[in-house]
Amino acid sequence: MEDVRVYGDIKGLSQKDFDEMKDEIPFNKIVYKDEVLNVDYEGHFIDIDDFLEELVKRLPKTAWAKVDFIDHVDWKLTRHEINEGKLTSRDINVDDVLEPTKR
Repeated sequence: MEDVRVYGDIKGLSQKDFDEMKDEIPFNKIVYKDEVLNVDYEGHFIDIDDFLEELVKRLPKTAWAKVDFIDHVDWKLTRHEINEGKLTSRDINVDDVLEPTKR
């Protein structure tokens, strides 16, 4: 099992902003189309704080983002959300999120 899994969706990122930041995006799988960025990563621990802060600077107030960071070692999920230009992060019970996917 890998140390972490990170995945998320960002809606409202302009093509210009994506082009300017795409080489610095820390994920091994990124898909960008029609102002929607999907990110996915599975592997050793990575720091996503700089990525999130850059999104806050670039996203318009009408845009949003949700990025889930699952720490498999400490069995913890942190959900990072950007709404109306503000970043919030909160811990969520991993079992509550993953249990429905087992059915």
